[in-house]
Amino acid sequence: MRVLTTTLRGLWWKLCLVLLVACGGPLQRVDLQQDQGGRAAGEVQPTVLLAKVTGRLGTVELARCHRTLREAEARNCTHVIFLLQDAGSFTEDPDEVQSLLDRLQASPVLTVAVLGGRVTGGAAAIALCTKRTLCLPSAQWGELMKPEKEIADYFTSSADDAVAQRIEALRTAMSMRLDRREPKLRPEAVKLALAMADPRVQLVEATVRQGGVERTQLLEQSELVALQGSGAKVFGDRPLVKPLYVSAAEAEQYGLSFGTLQQLDQLADVLTIDRATIGELSGNWAEGMVGWLEMLQPFLLVVGMLLLLIEIKTPGVGLPGLLGVAFLGLAMFYSYLVGLAEVTEILVFFLGLAAIAVEIFVLPGMVVFGAVGFLCLVLSLILSRQSFVLPGNAIEEGILLHNLTNLTLMFVLVIVLGAVLWRLLPKVPYFNRVLLPAPSPGGGSGGTASGLGLGDARLTALQGQVGTAVTVLRPTGAMEIAGERYDVVTEGEFVEAGTTVRVVQVQGTRVVVAAVRAGETGNVGVVLLLLVLGLALLVAEVVFVSFGVIGTIAGATLISAVFMAFQESMALGVGTLIVEAIAAPVVLAMSFRMLPKTKLGKQLILEAPNNANASAPPPPEVALLLHKTGVALTPLRPSGTVRIDGHKVDVVTRGDLIDAGATVVVLEVSGNRVVVGRR
Repeated sequence: MRVLTTTLRGLWWKLCLVLLVACGGPLQRVDLQQDQGGRAAGEVQPTVLLAKVTGRLGTVELARCHRTLREAEARNCTHVIFLLQDAGSFTEDPDEVQSLLDRLQASPVLTVAVLGGRVTGGAAAIALCTKRTLCLPSAQWGELMKPEKEIADYFTSSADDAVAQRIEALRTAMSMRLDRREPKLRPEAVKLALAMADPRVQLVEATVRQGGVERTQLLEQSELVALQGSGAKVFGDRPLVKPLYVSAAEAEQYGLSFGTLQQLDQLADVLTIDRATIGELSGNWAEGMVGWLEMLQPFLLVVGMLLLLIEIKTPGVGLPGLLGVAFLGLAMFYSYLVGLAEVTEILVFFLGLAAIAVEIFVLPGMVVFGAVGFLCLVLSLILSRQSFVLPGNAIEEGILLHNLTNLTLMFVLVIVLGAVLWRLLPKVPYFNRVLLPAPSPGGGSGGTASGLGLGDARLTALQGQVGTAVTVLRPTGAMEIAGERYDVVTEGEFVEAGTTVRVVQVQGTRVVVAAVRAGETGNVGVVLLLLVLGLALLVAEVVFVSFGVIGTIAGATLISAVFMAFQESMALGVGTLIVEAIAAPVVLAMSFRMLPKTKLGKQLILEAPNNANASAPPPPEVALLLHKTGVALTPLRPSGTVRIDGHKVDVVTRGDLIDAGATVVVLEVSGNRVVVGRR
């Protein structure tokens, strides 16, 4: 099995190398005569690349255009020429077309569009976004979209309003692109371009006489009415076709094109380039596969993630993991071919997979790697389906919403199918030997699988038990206890098959194990030692004055005992916690109670005052004073001195203030306490 895995890895890296080398494709010299094909490049290295587009701007054509731009930038070419002959359609993918338009306007290479025949849809948008546009006499250029209702429009409150919003979004997006265009178009050319995007606009070509000057202008219907209202004379007005198509002559007249070529071979002279430096990239296998990759991309993404889930359930690194990575790589490769994804998005995608793998296999329970990996996956999948980061107009907002919806559905599908496979595959004859078995309700592997995250209360009985690793734990695998197999995971260490392992923790269906080293006898003795030491330190805290230092050490020792007990087993941890909760208060109470009776305690603790006299009868001489009278020698406030039968007696009143010389009577005698009152 290990030899097979090594062989598969070698084949995988060789396949990646072939993909990188083969994507370049050969370069051919091109003769601009329309009736001649290309010929192999000679000694002169082409510095002008030509991309021919005919018919619908599909994924193959988009991939060719993107590859031409990439190659031109890599080869430091001076020009990229898009030959648009009867090109464009209304069934093109708006995401992919927007991506190509973004790439066009961001490219440092001088881009030129040459139009021939009927050019509509995405091809017409390309011609508006290139830095220079030329037309052949047969060119008919216009109508970026048809004002037709789509199926989704009928599910809205008003289908007509939905179409109007879509047209307005396209007009706004095209206006923003024209603002970024270099060189800028003349105002009349901007009107023509926006009328191509908005079929509701009616343009009128009219001769306007104002201030004694006549000139031909291109006006919208509202502008025409405003001029007539201001007193200008308008005549010879000719409405243009609606939806708008412009001929080669009209495009040149209003500055929408750079000029009109009578023949294609005049292009080199107009652009002042050498014919020998014009080349064209021939088709390669990558552009041939992009068509079926477009249909298979959702399948590749879903199946690729499912294969990675199956890889988690199989020991070691096997075929499901390699196939899953290959499928996901092909899905991202498609986005790269059509220009939706760059190398950055692809790297972020696989870095996200790597972070999730670290969370599952290396540092389970950290959460950080899993969260970062999931965010990287979501971010890369979104960015690989669009050419912008944050939407800047209504079209881009719609693209982002569409991508988020598709991505959510894909994740839901992966979760549902993953749950089904997780339950069904262990019952299939072949897979029940390959997959790691899920624990059964009885504690073994022969029962019903526990499913995705469903708890099994009986697994807690495994806490502290010792078994043998029957597969390599990297860090997941299987162990055997008393003849039963269980899915387990280590805390990050790799454990070879046959190693003795102990269950240190059970969380739901997640069984954490650790290898039992030679001479290891467990932590029970250490737990008992810490427990006794902690209780002894509590007694020492009572006996010695340490300002809380000994008490703090005692608390840390008892907490450490609980922690190590839980590492050993759940039962030992709970038992230690209960023992400490009962023993600590009892030990403290007994320490305070017994300490005064010990020899050391008698030396350290002051004796309490002896209150025996309080309950004893008063002395005879004091008891005779009851009900006798006397004279206050001092003010009684409330204590003081009185003379009774010629003797001075310390007395106290019941709260009254009595002046010196007043006659008082003894009201009460309690021990040595004599209470008097005014007579």
